Parts: sequence; structure tokens; C-alpha cells
Amino acid sequence: MRFEFVAGNLALDFANTVHDHGSSDPRDDLQTYEDLMDWGRQAGLLRGRKGRELRRKSPAQAKLEFERTMKLREAVYAIFFNRARRQRVPHEALQKVNWYLRQVMTQARLHSEGKHFALAWEGRDSPLRRVQGEITCSAVRLLTSDRLGRVRQCAGESCTWLFLDTSRNGLRRWCDMQACGNRAKVRRFRQRKAAD
Repeated sequence: MRFEFVAGNLALDFANTVHDHGSSDPRDDLQTYEDLMDWGRQAGLLRGRKGRELRRKSPAQAKLEFERTMKLREAVYAIFFNRARRQRVPHEALQKVNWYLRQVMTQARLHSEGKHFALAWEGRDSPLRRVQGEITCSAVRLLTSDRLGRVRQCAGESCTWLFLDTSRNGLRRWCDMQACGNRAKVRRFRQRKAAD
């Protein structure tokens, strides 16, 4: 499966792996631990040896880590969904992200990458910890930035995806103009034609 990265923020892209969030029949792109690994690779977080290390986990260990990461996804979605709607953030969701922040930061180490610095995650489960850590840090960076007010929910008729509006005027309406934006234009065109 090819995952879509259109949100402008890693944590929002991760939250967007569920389609029709909150509906009675949401479609989840992450059904298995292997799907999660594929997402991590496509996001550029897992390469070579790190991806192979993840495959060596026992089925029980993989299931636990998968479920734990899905709880992170739900917390991230709840926080940004409510912020996009200018509603109060659920306390439980914020507590969950704080829990992940504490967990991943115990394994985080700062290292030099040329002229820049980056966080790296150490330990036995460092590849998956890196996925969780990068998602958590991405969410925290956005939550503590002045760009938080630019988080939007797609205006598409059945789309629940979130995105960071980086447009100059701050009036972006769709997660992806090629998908939801075009569908909205076609729908308006048909409505005008039917009215004529």
C-alpha cells in the first residue's frame, strides 16, 4: 500500500491513516504491525537494518507495540481534531501524548548530523521507538508552535483528515487539492448544471 503524506506534519499524516474517522465504518490503513512498518519506511523513518530489526519481534511483542502505537494515533487525532474545530482538547488524549513523550524521551539522545543536531532513539526496540518518538515529537513541536492555529480539518464532504495550512492567506480548505478539492469542484459544477 502507498500511504499519503499530504498533511505537512508527520503526526498529522500518522493520524490520517484512518479515513472517515468517527464514522460507524472507518477505513484503517494500518491493520497490522507490518502495515505500521511500511508506513514508517514510507515516512523515511525506517531504513535497512532498522526495518529488519522490527521484523524480528515475537508476535506477542509486535501485537503489543502495534496496539500501543495505535493508541498514540488516536490521542494525536483527538488533540488536533479538537484544536482544528476550536474545541477543548480531551484531557485523556493530552495525558496519553504526555505518557508517550516521557517514554520516548528516556531513550532519546542528541547527536550531531553535520552542521545540525537530531534526536536518536537508543535501546533494544529503537526502530519502533524511533517511529513513536518521531510522531510524538512532531505532535509536540506543532502543539507548542505558533502554527498550531493553522491546523485544519479537510472540508471534503466525507473526509476527516487533518492538515497544516501553510498557504499564505491561511484559507486552504482541503487536505489535498487533487483529491478532495477536485471532488468538491466537480460536485459544485454538477449542481450548477442541474440547476440550469
